[in-house]
Amino acid sequence: MSERARRLLLTAALALAACGDPAPGRPPAPPRAIAAAPARSHAPAPRSEHGGGTTRAASAEGQGDDPAGARADDDAAQPREQAFPTACAVDADCGYDPASERCGADPRLNRQPPVTDQGIVCYCDAAACALLRVLPVPCEGDHDCAVAHEPRPHPVRATRERPHQKGRPCRDLTMSTTCERTNICTLRRHACPRR
Repeated sequence: MSERARRLLLTAALALAACGDPAPGRPPAPPRAIAAAPARSHAPAPRSEHGGGTTRAASAEGQGDDPAGARADDDAAQPREQAFPTACAVDADCGYDPASERCGADPRLNRQPPVTDQGIVCYCDAAACALLRVLPVPCEGDHDCAVAHEPRPHPVRATRERPHQKGRPCRDLTMSTTCERTNICTLRRHACPRR
C-alpha cells in the first residue's frame, strides 16, 4: 500500500471517529470529559470597541462567586444614614432629613413651617440642631388647649400650671389656641403690628 493510500485511510478513520462511528475492528472511544469544564454562557462574548478581541468583562466570565462584590451589592441595597452637620446659629439654619428622621444644618435639608397643630420642628439649641416632634392634641373646646413656648411654640393640653390663654389678640397675647372642628388644638400666630 502506498504512502498516499495510507494517509487517505488514516484521514477517513479519524473523520469517522470524530463523527462518533467507530472504525472497523476498533471499540468506540470513551466520551470526552466535557462536564469538568466550567459552564459558559451561550451568549457571544462582547467585543471591544477596537475590534481586537473580547473585553476584560468577558474574560472574567465564569469565575464564580465574588464575596467582595456580593458585599458591595448588599451595602448598596441598604441605604446608609448620612451624617449631616448640626452646628447652627439660628433656627433657620436647621432642616429635617426624612430618611434618618433627624435635624441638621445642611442647606439641602427640608425647612419645616411653624407648627399649627402637629408636625416636626427643627430648631437651634445650644449651637446644635435639635428635633421637636409635636403630636396632635385632642380637645372638646378651646378651654382644653394652651400654648407651650418651650422649646418652640406649639399647642398642648391645658393644665392648672398652663391654662388656656385669655386676653385680646395683639394686646394681651401674640399667640393663642383654639379647638378646631377636627377636635385638635390649633396654634394661631396673630399678625400684630410692631410697636
